Amino acid sequence: MDHRIITRWLLLLLLLPGAGVTLGQTRHRVLFYNVENLFDTRDDPMTQDEEFTPTGNRYWTRARYSRKLQQLSRTLVAAGSGTLPLFIGLAEVENRQVLLDLTTKTALAEGDYGVVHADSPDARGIDVALLYRQEFFHVLTEAFLPVHLEPTSTTRDILYCKGILQQVDTFHLFVCHFPSMVGGERRSEWKRVLAAGVVRRKVDSIQQANQEAAIIVMGDLNGRFNTKAQRTMRVKAPDNRPIQAGELYNTSYHLRRATRGSYRYKGKWQTIDHIIVSGTLLNGEHTWQVNRRMEVFMADFLLEEDKNYYGKKPFPTYRGPRYMGGYSDHLPVYVDLSRPF
Repeated sequence: MDHRIITRWLLLLLLLPGAGVTLGQTRHRVLFYNVENLFDTRDDPMTQDEEFTPTGNRYWTRARYSRKLQQLSRTLVAAGSGTLPLFIGLAEVENRQVLLDLTTKTALAEGDYGVVHADSPDARGIDVALLYRQEFFHVLTEAFLPVHLEPTSTTRDILYCKGILQQVDTFHLFVCHFPSMVGGERRSEWKRVLAAGVVRRKVDSIQQANQEAAIIVMGDLNGRFNTKAQRTMRVKAPDNRPIQAGELYNTSYHLRRATRGSYRYKGKWQTIDHIIVSGTLLNGEHTWQVNRRMEVFMADFLLEEDKNYYGKKPFPTYRGPRYMGGYSDHLPVYVDLSRPF
């Protein structure tokens, strides 16, 4: 039998539910988390962050900020299931300093994380960022791709990073926070379509050079599976159809009608946080493979009782202007990268 076929079947067997390190496998977690307004306590005169200061209407004090850092660290450590995640994509972070505080002044310091971040034109000053474990990943290129809306409207850049995993394999990573649904989902969809177009054009340029490139797109896309924005990215569901190396597949597709998700609105779970991968990471043809179904990390400490609609919902830091002391209004999502020894 052709050695390539043997390798492919071995990879698929290792990715079956229940397969673990006892079968001879290296596994790295890829996680995304919208952390809900991780601001420092200082007023940045270039952004609209005044409410997140000690004298602002949210009374954002040093103690509350420190509590938030420790809560996020607790979440990310627990979500790693015993090993700190390799990649952590974040949304709603104010600046590089909050990322340095998170990665050096909490339990995450053990991971020796590098930071990819740049201030974006978002009016409130919230950005996306990528944390990566420097022991395993070396950054070659980083870029921040603008999303051009109308002259008076701004949004977050798309983070793009190219690097080498474990000194051998090239990966292309995107971290996104698409424009919100303020004004209504339909009326605002054009903004998310523009953001999706930015991602798609960059993916096209990557795949023109290498059709089998390993690509991971993660982020808060402010929309469920199969929206117009995701169709703009030409995203498919990784069901039983043959997986094509040059296509993009959304690993959250199975949650589209589920009773769980990454976000809850008026008593209904939704998954608006996604991890999308190129087919080469699903079809057994690459050294590394991703499980087809994204998981939502739903630890009890991240949830609170939903008194209006019953059940549980994410425990937020704020509900409107009221301080609740929780973690985030979103839950983390993740997939695992695996390869045999």
